[in-house]
Amino acid sequence: MPRLVDVAALDEAAQTIVTEAWDAETVRDRPPVVCAWLDSDLDGESLVEHIARYLVGPGVDGKPVFWRFYDPRVLALTLATFDPAQRQALLGPIQSWQFIWAGHRWSISGRGVATDLLEGHVPAWPRNDQWPRINRSDVATQVVDRLSDVPVQEVASLPATLDRLFGDAAQFGLTQADDLADYAWHCVKYGSAFEQHPTLVQARTEMVDGRITWPEIVSLFTPDELRQLEQSSRLSKAQRTES
Repeated sequence: MPRLVDVAALDEAAQTIVTEAWDAETVRDRPPVVCAWLDSDLDGESLVEHIARYLVGPGVDGKPVFWRFYDPRVLALTLATFDPAQRQALLGPIQSWQFIWAGHRWSISGRGVATDLLEGHVPAWPRNDQWPRINRSDVATQVVDRLSDVPVQEVASLPATLDRLFGDAAQFGLTQADDLADYAWHCVKYGSAFEQHPTLVQARTEMVDGRITWPEIVSLFTPDELRQLEQSSRLSKAQRTES
């Protein structure tokens, strides 16, 4: 269960420890310990109630599920999936929600206005069509862990990019988490030229029909082709950065 710490109520030594722990979250070698840094005018007890109301609710099958939305590995993909009204409801009385994902610090701003308690978890609870996308958070983590340091210019769009790539891969017939992660990793690393490569385009129908597996498709690319794709991707990214 998440634990909320009122940093302002701590003595100076304890504040230093908490701040150092927060700064250490940018090191991508372990699961998160400090999941978020929240700014709110609400008292601690009321803030706990706000967060707790979205921890448990119905899953796709209607049975109760525990939703780790506070975990940055889940939150990153959730924010890419939610519509603006859902995002604001999730923030509620929180004016700023900071979290660290993919080695970078993110900050989401809210209006700082609490949602009606009588509405329960509904305003910020995933819809049935959103659950499959949010549940790919573990797959997204696999991709991020395999990527080397992601430049700040690219990381802002990475959750939405991964969400799109996972959806594409599912349409192509990829269902295993490792295949989804490997497909997305190749697309992020090698860019649109990989997604549009004739070898991949031609194999998609076979993937849908189950006549070829993802590892078999990857094996069709020669090392030279992958090197050329990587060089092309780097050049394209550099040109976008300059412009």
